[in-house]
This record gives sequence, structure tokens and C-alpha cells, in this order.
Amino acid sequence: MMKIRNIMTKDVVTIDKNSGIMEAATQMISKSVSSLVVFDKNKPIAIISEKDIIKGIICKKTRVKDLMSKEFMIISPHTKFSEISKSLREKKIQRFPVVENEKLIGLITETDIIQATRDFTRFHQIVQEIILAIFGLATAFFLFYFSPLGASIF
Repeated sequence: MMKIRNIMTKDVVTIDKNSGIMEAATQMISKSVSSLVVFDKNKPIAIISEKDIIKGIICKKTRVKDLMSKEFMIISPHTKFSEISKSLREKKIQRFPVVENEKLIGLITETDIIQATRDFTRFHQIVQEIILAIFGLATAFFLFYFSPLGASIF
């Protein structure tokens, strides 16, 4: 089973809800991230993404609190991967702040989920290939062992 701690981004970039849109844009550019977790009184309350920033510039909105998306789900490091995948599919949530003991410890994005799924699939393919190789060798051994040539050797 995949653990949330292993796939989350640990260095989360945050911003206060009362910050300006230009400050948010500057942070995204300087930290090379596509979203920021919005805080109010040391608690994550929303997410602001590149798309939100672009909309804000077009609409001339100036504060993060005017643009932030409240459509997000806070998860714990013990949340099951299947729950996250379900929220991604059904609720179209793309970013999940990870909170433990009321402290932000990470962020899981759609990209993290895709990468984890790809790695998990790759692992299963390798395991299947190993099992097929073992069965192939066992089959070859038994075919040889019970053949007339194998019977004369053994």
C-alpha cells in the first residue's frame, strides 16, 4: 500500500489570505510552483493556483482571499490512497494539503498521484515478469525431467 508521506511534496509554499495577487504570483515564480496553500491564522483554508492568479489579473482583483479556491480537501498522512484518487476523479480536486497535529506537513498534487500510480504499475509489471520467468523455468525443468532424455539422465 502506498503511503501518503512517501508521495507528498514536503516543502509546501504558503501565503496569507490577505496577501496581494502580485506577491502570490512572485512566490509562485520564485519557488517554481503552480499553487500555494492559503493560510489564515496558521491554518490552511484554501489553495490558489496559477489559473486563479490569471483570472485575478484579468478581473483586477487584488487579494488572495478574493481568488482562492475553497474546493480542496485536507488529508492526514494516514488517508488511504484510494480516497484521494476518488476525490480526484469525482470532485475534481487536484491538490490535497496534508495536515498532521494541526500542522501542514505536505501537499499532494495530481502530478504526485499520477507518478505514484505509474511507479506502482511499473512495480507490478516487474513482479509479473519475475513470476512468469519462474513458472517458465519450472515448466521447462519438468518437461525435460519427464522426457525420455531426462528419464535416462535421472
